[in-house]
Parts: sequence; structure tokens; C-alpha cells
Amino acid sequence: MALELRQLRSFMAVATELHFSRAAQRLHVSQSALSQQVRALEDNLGAVLFSRTSRMVELTPAGQALFEAAPRVLFEADRAAERVRKAASGTAGVLVIGAVGTALASIAPRIMRAVWEDAPDLRLEVTQMDTAAQLVALAESRLDVALVREASPHPALRTEPLVSEPLMVALPEDHRLACDERVRPEDLAGEPFVLWPRPLGAEFFDIITGYCREHGFSPRIVAEGTDIETQLGLVASGMGVSLQPAFYANLRMVGVAFRPLTGPAPQISLQVAWRRDDASAAVRRFVTAALAVARTIE
Repeated sequence: MALELRQLRSFMAVATELHFSRAAQRLHVSQSALSQQVRALEDNLGAVLFSRTSRMVELTPAGQALFEAAPRVLFEADRAAERVRKAASGTAGVLVIGAVGTALASIAPRIMRAVWEDAPDLRLEVTQMDTAAQLVALAESRLDVALVREASPHPALRTEPLVSEPLMVALPEDHRLACDERVRPEDLAGEPFVLWPRPLGAEFFDIITGYCREHGFSPRIVAEGTDIETQLGLVASGMGVSLQPAFYANLRMVGVAFRPLTGPAPQISLQVAWRRDDASAAVRRFVTAALAVARTIE
């Protein structure tokens, strides 16, 4: 037995009007075409749905049962069709997003707000992850889109730059250099350093260590933290200093003073990344929103 939605809608029109001519006018079809639809539905169900006389049309018990059940069927069919249309346009469904802490402390909230305003039925699931883990998860389709920092090239992924900010030095608030408006990089020689582990973001790690070497020293790394909160907590405890993107100054970590560096400092780029072969409309919508938000910041 195969029920056609068109047949159900024809049945509901007749059942509501209890008049074939008025039902046909309501549906903008001929009365004969409407009668054919109803007969086809009765044949499919193996039941007579209407009692017809020259003077009146009435629902049979089988027709009454269908009249009670059909609205729910039609509602669910319409809702399913709407969901399909929204998913195809990228305005519904679930989008799984990865983001480095740098992005969450800066541009990510504005991107997500822009997406929500444009597609309120699109559910965003956001997980904080380091860049290296995001690239792997993205390539393995465990993420749909990623907000990464200084990502290494990957053949299966595309990246677009969003915003960049300079490195700053993070100091314990009672450090001797915290009194300076700007810190000379040479003054950090010999200081204990707190950094990210290189496997979590080789490009970023190499930018920091390369910058130090350009100014005559290699950083003496005494501690590493797998997230920014841990690293800044170690700085606040007095364990060492750190070089971090200026984005993190927004966190206003208690016990930590951010100071700009003298001279040109490396710019740390945030990027949006996605799979090259991903044709998802939701991903396109997110990337478009990310680039649009970035343009307002530049």
C-alpha cells in the first residue's frame, strides 16, 4: 500500500467541505480530477471513505478514521520537506566546529552570532581544540569547520586567513618588566619561558622560537601547557614569562600583565579551515560569515 500526499490532501479537502465541487474549487482542480484522486486513495487503502448520494457526501467509519489520522501525516511530511530545504540551504541541521582558544577569545563569538542571526535553526556545536588536533579531526570528518592558528598546509583542507594580531609578552604582574610600557625582546634572554608544546602547533611554536633567536637567544622553556588557561596560570604563579598572541590579553587573567614588544613583532594569524571536497551549504554559510566578520575587523 502506497499513500500519496496529493491523494491525502484531496481527501482532506473533500472531508472538510463534504462537497466535491467546493473541494475542487478550493484545490483549484477539476471535480473529475478530484474524484479520481479520492477513488485512487480508496483503491490503495481497500476501503470506501465517503458515502455519496445525489444530495450529500458523508464520511464512512473508515473515512472518519483517516480524517483523524491524515492531518498528522501531512504535518510531518511538510515538516520533513521544510527540514530538507533548510538543510540544503545550510540554514538547519548541525555544524560541528573546532576552535582554538585564541579564536574563542576574539573573533569566534562574532562569527557564531552572525551565523545564528542568519540561520537560527542551524545548531552549532563548538569544541575548543588545538590547531594540530583540529586539522586531524577535520580531515577525518569529525569536524565540519575549524578556527585554527597558523595552520600547517594540508592537501585535503582549505584555509582562509581571518585576522592577525602581534605577539605580546605575558608577565607575572610583579615582574620587573611589567612596569615598562613596552618590553624589548632582548630583555627576555635568560628568562624562564612557558610555552605551548610544539606537537600542538608546530608553526606557532616555530614562530616564537624563531623570533627569540632573531634577538640573540633561545627561550629556556621550563614549563608547557596544553591550553592557554594553564599557561597563563603558570605565568601568574611566577614560573616564567610567555609570548602569546595579543588576542589573549582579552582574557584579563588575574596575576598576568600583557605588554607589547618593541620593534616589529610577528603577526599571528587566525584562519578558518574546511575540507576541500565538502560541498555542505552549512559550511559555506559559516565560512562566508567568518570572512564577512573578519572584514569588519580589518
